[in-house]
Amino acid sequence: MAYTEVEVDLLPEELKKAKTNLIGILIFMLIFFAFIKFFFWDNLLSDIDEMIPIIMFGGFFLLFLAVLGYIMRGFILDFFKRKKQILTGTITDKHIDITTSHSSRGGVRGSSGSKTTTRRTYYLYFDNKKLPVDAIIYGRMSVGMEVEIHYSKYSQTVFHSRVIAEAEISEDKIKAIVPDVDKQQNFIPKERELQMAKADFELLKKARNRAIKNRIWVVVVLGWVVIGSLFSGLWLIPIMLFPFTIWWFLAFRKIVKYILAYRKEVNTGMKVVYSELVLDKFRQTGNTRGFFIRTNNQLISVNESNYEQLKMGDLIMVFKGKATGWVFGFMTSDNELYEVKSDAKLKMK
Repeated sequence: MAYTEVEVDLLPEELKKAKTNLIGILIFMLIFFAFIKFFFWDNLLSDIDEMIPIIMFGGFFLLFLAVLGYIMRGFILDFFKRKKQILTGTITDKHIDITTSHSSRGGVRGSSGSKTTTRRTYYLYFDNKKLPVDAIIYGRMSVGMEVEIHYSKYSQTVFHSRVIAEAEISEDKIKAIVPDVDKQQNFIPKERELQMAKADFELLKKARNRAIKNRIWVVVVLGWVVIGSLFSGLWLIPIMLFPFTIWWFLAFRKIVKYILAYRKEVNTGMKVVYSELVLDKFRQTGNTRGFFIRTNNQLISVNESNYEQLKMGDLIMVFKGKATGWVFGFMTSDNELYEVKSDAKLKMK
């Protein structure tokens, strides 16, 4: 169904939430201004004779003030306009943006450290409508669901959300993934083994190559330092770079394991085929980009064309190697074999 939006008045409890948000941001601003006044202005800037540091600080302060003002604007309008939007419709797509940043900081006595910050932003799509939500709503709602969301168009605050109807899945498709039961009431997975074809081996090889691609750079670069030093008679260098020597050895060992695992799969020549239902899907941007479908059993990385093609409730045939368990491909109703974009994983022992 196409989504609809109507504007209504805030309920008393929603108005209270808008007031709480506004008070919270005002308190934060007061604390920030007090910090600037007593720490920077009175103690530091008053002792600076040159104008350049003051101008730089002023520019940073104005930039921060502009961002804070933009955030405040939404909460102020929430409180004074006292309006919200009620969006009703079917979720057509989901999107998560994951951005990881690294920063260095100085420590006491010349020591230093690094800090990693990960920021996640979640969105639901209703046709061309893009709505930011929190992680709880994002995780609870799936593509294909008919939902109702009450939110502010000013601050993007979500006041209320509920699922009206789940995505429809036929009983025949559900039966296809439900395991059989033997006489002792034990579940028997609906899997079967088939002989691998040439296309299967090609996809397996791609999965292996993706897994070892980054490790090859480690082996080549560090190998030039470690192995090159040994052959040159510079024995002290590998000892001095002991952590990097261990890193090189582990990366080289992992590459060998992947090559041997692939060879074992080739010698076995068998694949395991089973059915899974597509229950959700989402696209990811940021430091890592990709398209993912969530089935009743696992998360599968696919290419964009397959992502657009697959719908909730679709039944797919998943292929994995018998010897390694690598999930390398899947087949849809068009009987075409498609590649799984995930890296191969070694079995834990």
